[in-house]
Amino acid sequence: MADLSKVGTEYPPIIWEVERGKIRELAKAIRDPNPAYLDREAAVVEGYKDTPAPPTFLTVPMMWADRMPAIINDLKINYMMVLHGEEEYEYYQQIYPGDVITGVPKVVKMEEKTSKSGAKMDMITMEILYTNQTGKNVAKARTLVVERK
Repeated sequence: MADLSKVGTEYPPIIWEVERGKIRELAKAIRDPNPAYLDREAAVVEGYKDTPAPPTFLTVPMMWADRMPAIINDLKINYMMVLHGEEEYEYYQQIYPGDVITGVPKVVKMEEKTSKSGAKMDMITMEILYTNQTGKNVAKARTLVVERK
């Protein structure tokens, strides 16, 4: 059962240098046909200054940084009972290869809910505000983790 007292807890930052290869890998993995994610020249033709990161790119640093298992453990969540509720991204500016983004994971909301069938579950909302190498906010990622009881 999740420790609901952890609302407001911040975790060590994720620091990630954006690589062109990771942008390309993600675009291929999700089968996005937009050539701007695969080729710098195509991106420039579309009006970008370089190959842009696709909209769901912020999943990459979170997963590669291996932060989620430690966060799940600290929140006292039973990993075997976890469901991914939802994911959303809010972009303030484009992310490009060579950018160094830093995100601080934070627990912003935790609540217990009861389903229509009477089952209890904890709903944990995490946010990560990402800044770039110049200190400007570039994006916010929100994740809803559901722990079934």
